[in-house]
Amino acid sequence: MKKVLCGLLLLTSLTGSAQLLDSMGLETAKVYESIEEANTEPTQVVKLDLAKKKLTQVPEDIRKYTNLQYLDLSKNRLKGLPTWIGELKSLQFLILSRNNIDSLPPQIGDLTNLKYFIMNRCDLESLPPEIGNLKNLEYLDLWDDNLDDFPNDLTKLTKLRALDLRTINISDEEQATIKSYLPHAIVYFSPSCACKD
Repeated sequence: MKKVLCGLLLLTSLTGSAQLLDSMGLETAKVYESIEEANTEPTQVVKLDLAKKKLTQVPEDIRKYTNLQYLDLSKNRLKGLPTWIGELKSLQFLILSRNNIDSLPPQIGDLTNLKYFIMNRCDLESLPPEIGNLKNLEYLDLWDDNLDDFPNDLTKLTKLRALDLRTINISDEEQATIKSYLPHAIVYFSPSCACKD
């Protein structure tokens, strides 16, 4: 595997862009844990873990990491994502759990290689229609968010295999609608509330 990664890094330095790694390649890729470290070799950064760094905004230096495929920004104090997030074309994993993000920019839909999007325990209130542009998305975790709107653009997520919507109060009727959008996916719900307003 070391030879494969060395070959990938050589390819990156020659061409300026790397091919997408499979899950094993990502699992064993070098993890950068600070912007300072990543800035020493920005084109080599494939995996960046900035969890628990008390960040209040996404560091703009990340834009330079043109081969970034795994980004963990969980357990910070982020209130939103920058519009340039869509420039990270190679991103396959995006983890935003436990932040204060209540909305996503339309540019989230530009992450067409994204496979795993984990954004549980945030303040997310709605999904933009552009979520449907994530053609390669396989897993979407929105557990314990504040969602009350689900665009029918979810029907475009034909590769989605699992959607986690547990602990979100969603009526039986709305649950049935969401399931109809995603016939090939397992959708996890909590039991709906029978209480009256």
